[in-house]
Amino acid sequence: MSGRSALLLACLLAGFLVWQAPARLLGVLLPDRLMLSAVSGSVWTGTAARSVWQLDNGALILGRVNWRLSPLSLVLLQPTVTINMEWGGQRLVGAFTQNLSGAAEIKDFQAEFDTGLIRQFLPLYIGGRIIADFPKISLASNQLQSLDGTLTWQSAVWTAAAGDVSLGDYLLKLSGKNSQVQGRVTTLSGGLMVAGTAAVAENNYEIDLDLSGPVTANPDLADALQLLATPSATGFDMVMKGRL
Repeated sequence: MSGRSALLLACLLAGFLVWQAPARLLGVLLPDRLMLSAVSGSVWTGTAARSVWQLDNGALILGRVNWRLSPLSLVLLQPTVTINMEWGGQRLVGAFTQNLSGAAEIKDFQAEFDTGLIRQFLPLYIGGRIIADFPKISLASNQLQSLDGTLTWQSAVWTAAAGDVSLGDYLLKLSGKNSQVQGRVTTLSGGLMVAGTAAVAENNYEIDLDLSGPVTANPDLADALQLLATPSATGFDMVMKGRL
């Protein structure tokens, strides 16, 4: 066998082995904090029945994961993997791409989860459902390059000892560039009317919201709001700034 033929055969064999690589080999490439179990399929298309992200003070359950790695994206040196995660009413989908320079891009990112997930990180007495929709997010060197999308808070409630107080439905429209994010809040429906802006630049944040509507007359909610906002003629003004 000639040297050229041997090289061609070796390349074909290597390509076949990579194509048939079992999904469990992904464990070598994953962050240490991400744990997959009951893995099946291949590196290219596979499923993990359970996924967990280990936190410093616990664990975040991500649920069942399906992924698809595009072979063509590897040829173009821009590996792209499409991910679908589901656990109960929690869902996350998106296509993640990274090139050789380290820049990353997330397309068609959508997420839906109960606010109980947020309470794992922040002691907020709120309830409802969050829906995220971002057509494109661009990152470079772990810094935001551009972002456009929306966050919707559906069936928002304030959870009080005397019972939940219904607030409404809200939309936060976000746009960002060069590590700066601007957001505008509008009220879709409900007894608490919220309007204003929020901004994050580097590690600094600034919030300026007007809170009004019949719900502000609830004495328990009013007492809670006064911890973060000042009374106004129509309800409350929430003006906050600081560092993350």
